[in-house]
Amino acid sequence: IAAKTNEMIQGLKERDFCQMSFGKYVTPEVSKKVLDGKVSLGGELREVTILFCDLRGYTTLVEGRDPKEVVGLLNDYFTEMEGTIKQYGGIVLQYIGDEIEAVFGAPLDLPRHPEMAVMAAMEMRERLESLNQNRKQEGHDPIFHGIGIHTGTVLAGSVGSPNRLTYAMVGDTVNSASRIQDLNKTFHTDILISETTQASIQDQKISLSSLGKVALRGKKEEMEIFQVA
Repeated sequence: IAAKTNEMIQGLKERDFCQMSFGKYVTPEVSKKVLDGKVSLGGELREVTILFCDLRGYTTLVEGRDPKEVVGLLNDYFTEMEGTIKQYGGIVLQYIGDEIEAVFGAPLDLPRHPEMAVMAAMEMRERLESLNQNRKQEGHDPIFHGIGIHTGTVLAGSVGSPNRLTYAMVGDTVNSASRIQDLNKTFHTDILISETTQASIQDQKISLSSLGKVALRGKKEEMEIFQVA
């Protein structure tokens, strides 16, 4: 009995260690679902809000810099942004170079996820300002980013090959969110959201202004875009 008890305890420790370590790479929410076998290979349709955040002038920023310095900068930046996203119930799906892809509303349900995503973006703006104040004190140039948000239906599930899978959101909603993020360069703004996200926001404290209908890159139909003040 003692031997079996010790074996069970060791197994629990290994499971917890695996989940904790795995969670650093794919977020605790996703890792728990994966380890519990609750992520379907076929995926599930969910209505979510997707957020893309991209650093501006990244190529120029890293030019001539020591790679360790660049990694340190990205880690500081990602730590602040990921903390904010998590604070409002979202999860970071992946880091793509200097870009963040996050989702609100999957794999766990999140009430008012469009509103939560916008509030997270506003907080990300404030944290970036604070980060830039520290950079200025250290003699470094400030950094800037653009955020795009869109709400819609995605297929959420495991995507990849038999040897390597990742938890991902697939669908036009993801592409549209990325395209909206790109529009910040055109409008010289930092946070833009779609008409679908705007229609779901009830908090009167969130100040929005319409920039009119815009044809997203690669799309024929126009979409009304709103700037977050």
